Amino acid sequence: MPTIDIDTYAADGYHTLPGLLRAEDTRRALEFFDAFDAAEQVAAGYEAEYDQADGLRRLRKLRRLLWNDPALWGPMLNRAGVTELARTVVGENAAVVFHAAFLKPALVGTEVALHQDQALWTYTYPKAFSVWTALTPVSPANGGLFGCPGSHAGGTLEHRDRPHYRWHACLDVAEDGLSEPVQFELAPGDGVMWDRHFAHGSAANTSADDRRGMVVVFADASDPEFRAKDSFPIADLAALGRD
Repeated sequence: MPTIDIDTYAADGYHTLPGLLRAEDTRRALEFFDAFDAAEQVAAGYEAEYDQADGLRRLRKLRRLLWNDPALWGPMLNRAGVTELARTVVGENAAVVFHAAFLKPALVGTEVALHQDQALWTYTYPKAFSVWTALTPVSPANGGLFGCPGSHAGGTLEHRDRPHYRWHACLDVAEDGLSEPVQFELAPGDGVMWDRHFAHGSAANTSADDRRGMVVVFADASDPEFRAKDSFPIADLAALGRD
């Protein structure tokens, strides 16, 4: 299991996870997403989204990875130790509620405005946290990934629509009184985990290099408030093994 300091995570709302994913698994994940990016059509079950500009059309997002291919992703997640991490943070009744790829393609990859995940989700996910894993280098040079330490402490903040941003309502560091964002500089295989109320985002990718990553979200399925479109109990995830 990745080593974390629970007190630091509770205070900051996030924790870095260096070397989370093995090199071979990072390569396999990249090959999987590259093949989908090159495909003329993606199966509807992946709920694909695209970025496009100046004649380029590139894959932006894929959803429901674990549900579409548990034989591939289940063992990979188990080898990364995130199943045990979920037991530590959430408990034995943790379940995966999201597993998605964020692919921010070169030249046309669009901004993801500052937001809290819980504010955008349809359902309340008690104790939820995300594990975001880099599959390529991640830095401000290719759109990066950033977040505001301590932004989780006040619960869900009011998000507002912005005329320049079409994807979802969002936050503003100054207007919402948030701390200055920290940039996560990640090598392939490195991860970051964050609380469901941690404000985070990323810039547009105008570089010549793709910035690829994937995220898995766990929540407490035993909580009376728990509702989910998709739910994959960690007992079922662990049963998929590591090989």
